[in-house]
Amino acid sequence: MRYLYFYIRYNQWFKNHNGIKAFANQAIHWLLESTLSLSSRLKKENKKLSENIKSLKSDINERIKYPVINADEYPSLRGKIIIYTIIIYICVIGETFFNYFASRAIFTFQGWAAIIASLFFALLITWGSISLFENLIEQILLEPHYKSERKSERNIKKIILLLVFAISYEALIYYICRVRGIQIEGGNGDGIIGTAMMIAGMLMPVVAGYYSYEKGKYISAYKNTKKISTLVNRVALSERKIQTNREKMENHFKKNLQNRWAVIQEFKTYKENYNFKHSVPEENLIGHFCETQEDFRQEAIERYKKQNIYNDSIQNLALYNRNKNLGDQSVGYSVN
Repeated sequence: MRYLYFYIRYNQWFKNHNGIKAFANQAIHWLLESTLSLSSRLKKENKKLSENIKSLKSDINERIKYPVINADEYPSLRGKIIIYTIIIYICVIGETFFNYFASRAIFTFQGWAAIIASLFFALLITWGSISLFENLIEQILLEPHYKSERKSERNIKKIILLLVFAISYEALIYYICRVRGIQIEGGNGDGIIGTAMMIAGMLMPVVAGYYSYEKGKYISAYKNTKKISTLVNRVALSERKIQTNREKMENHFKKNLQNRWAVIQEFKTYKENYNFKHSVPEENLIGHFCETQEDFRQEAIERYKKQNIYNDSIQNLALYNRNKNLGDQSVGYSVN
């Protein structure tokens, strides 16, 4: 059955007196046709990946110019930033909560409008107060950011202005909490609830502002380091993909080479039997690339290289002509 299949499918080479050589030549053609199709697709993909790697490395080189956290410091600073962030969020939530209830002393009307107004006021005053104390602490301590060589001078006018705002804020919180305490507890508003709201409202922005300032000293370098790490990983991933594609091309070529050689050997057996039965002279394979598997492999590799060079030349010529045409068109437009 196998012989019959070969005889029907490859009949033209059975009738050829040099059928084994001709079939081997056709087998290489089939091999290259299959391999070059995959090679062309993977080469285009690798080209895009290479361009992407070039762009990523350019971005990395640009980011390295700015402060980057050292590898031995990164875990500890990352832990600090996480802790600072947690503290800030706790303070923001707590301050917003207390400011919301304290603001009901101002928005005494009922309904959804009062709730929305109180919530908006609480959020606004919370973020505003944290930003205020962060700037005030920064001006007072005046510590440089991580690996920053830039030295700032203390701005006395700004410190005084921020202090005025800070004192005004604390006075406002004190007043609102006293009023709210009187509304809830009666008396002078100095009960447990009023006092708790007062202490929380006055201290939490200071704490959040301080840790926001501490976080700000490292956050730029931290984000830059994380971004560089991400870019490096993307470069490594693209490089691995390129290597995988190359291995895929090589493995595909080797596998098809083995398969085609096996088919040639099978055809050779059937063809020699056919020649013997039909008194066809024995075909001389000495010196031909189908004589040995190594010769066949070398011939396939040589043709593969030549075809690749030809294809690359055609692509470069097409690209050159396209760019030239675009250039001619742009010149034509400028003249008109």
